Amino acid sequence: MHEAPTPNAFLIQDEVRQAFGWSEVDDIESAVDLQLLLEHHPHWSPLQREHTLQRVEKQLLGAQRVIILGAAIEENELVSYNRPGDIFVAADGAVGALPGYSQLACIVSDLDGGEFLNTAAKQGQTVVVHAHGDNKQRWAESLSSWQQCPQPPSLILSHQVNQTILGMHNFGGFTDGDRALCFVLSLGVHPKNVELVGFSLNQVGQWSGITIAETKLKKLEWMERIVSELGFGHFIKK
Repeated sequence: MHEAPTPNAFLIQDEVRQAFGWSEVDDIESAVDLQLLLEHHPHWSPLQREHTLQRVEKQLLGAQRVIILGAAIEENELVSYNRPGDIFVAADGAVGALPGYSQLACIVSDLDGGEFLNTAAKQGQTVVVHAHGDNKQRWAESLSSWQQCPQPPSLILSHQVNQTILGMHNFGGFTDGDRALCFVLSLGVHPKNVELVGFSLNQVGQWSGITIAETKLKKLEWMERIVSELGFGHFIKK
């Protein structure tokens, strides 16, 4: 059973694979390998990850406002997002725009967020780690490094395939930004309590990690479609 906020936020993953010529077999292999790697892990077992998800869910449902940070966020845009009760969910490297982590619930990432993601993870922040066909080396290297930290990050695992994988979740969406929105909505946060900042259709944000600009801009078109279908298109800079 999928966990996306709408059926199309789930089904669009097949359209994306077809558009880019990607294989679901590769996505499945990456997701299953990640799940198996952590099945008996001392920090990131399925039970520990479930507790992490429950904690994040409680934090988000208790927030007065959930702000999702995209990679095109400008630091001065955060000035109006510092009210008591504000909680942040960062899309990958966008976590670097935050001056601190006291109001951060989690980072949604396929692990190409570079130094900004790494810094937060090594300080024990929560990461929703996404597995797909071409990031096996990245998640293997990141997790190998993070488990050595004095305070390893807490993890939640996500995938993008049409089958159930125990200990993992398909929250829907495609890019880190729209997947973060799907994640928040799938946990039951009311749409009126959710705002997006730093989402752009035509700009590869300064907080983007490893990326090819031309490919990234094509991905942003899918981001716009997903975010718009969920009713949040007015937050996207065009």
